[in-house]
Amino acid sequence: MRIGRSVVRLTGEPVVGWKIWRVEHDEARTRLRSVLYGSLWPPGRPAIADCKKLLRKRHEAPDPLCECGIHVAKSLREWGHYLAVGDDRVFGRALIWGERLEGELGWRAAAAYPVEVQVPATLEDAGSVAAELMVYGVPVEVVGAPAPAKEVVVA
Repeated sequence: MRIGRSVVRLTGEPVVGWKIWRVEHDEARTRLRSVLYGSLWPPGRPAIADCKKLLRKRHEAPDPLCECGIHVAKSLREWGHYLAVGDDRVFGRALIWGERLEGELGWRAAAAYPVEVQVPATLEDAGSVAAELMVYGVPVEVVGAPAPAKEVVVA
């Protein structure tokens, strides 16, 4: 998701925007990860942006001359493509703060933490995923129609 043109540098009050995450769910734990770069969003601590572009001069994120930073959108609609292409996606809203850039579609920021997570009912084991994501200490809800039951073949 790109934040759009007309980028303006902001500081001051935190902002809440829409975010999409990959969910890493196994027997040991369930965690949120960045969709594009796979960065872990640690429970109880803010996610801190850094630039992952190779062969670039190191700089603080977000940088107006780069695409780095934690991206959040003004509307969930901006994440539609990312929701459609993965079966391991959850979405919600995240609070961003620190140095940030604003465009017409959203923001890029230096730091963020989820404020709510929504787990699509179509996600495999949605109820368990939602229960495990409570580790973030924010409201977590299963949303949408339940996934169709899997057909069991008895041999």
